[in-house]
Amino acid sequence: MNSHGGFTLVELIVVISVMGIMAAFTIPRFVSNDIFQTRGDADALASSLRYAQKTAIAQRTNVYAVYNTGLISLCFTTDCGSTVIDPGTGAAYVFQFSNSVNVSASNSSLGFNSLGQPIPNTLTTYTVTNKNNSAQSLTVTVEANTGYVH
Repeated sequence: MNSHGGFTLVELIVVISVMGIMAAFTIPRFVSNDIFQTRGDADALASSLRYAQKTAIAQRTNVYAVYNTGLISLCFTTDCGSTVIDPGTGAAYVFQFSNSVNVSASNSSLGFNSLGQPIPNTLTTYTVTNKNNSAQSLTVTVEANTGYVH
């Protein structure tokens, strides 16, 4: 009698199925999307600042990116008496940050003149930090003189 050690096909299928079910429930707990949220908010902030700059150039007027806790509003005045229209919604342009990030700004009211230069003409930085992991931090910078956003 020949006796070969091994597993049957049914045993292999059961083990693979159990491992697949366990992986489906445990892997998401080890992989976090926090960095994606932080990166997304930093990119949307940079995009909003570039839109403010381009609007200032196109309209030949000053446009301000007013930062309040948790959101950025684009306005033609520092008190947001006249707002920039969001072309996607037709409403006032307001970007709200996600709940998983903190944003700190070196200047709460950054503006751009008709040449695209920052008002005030100084380096301005916005730091987007993840609330759950402070090591996940990105900085959006607006250069003095040129208004270059990066």
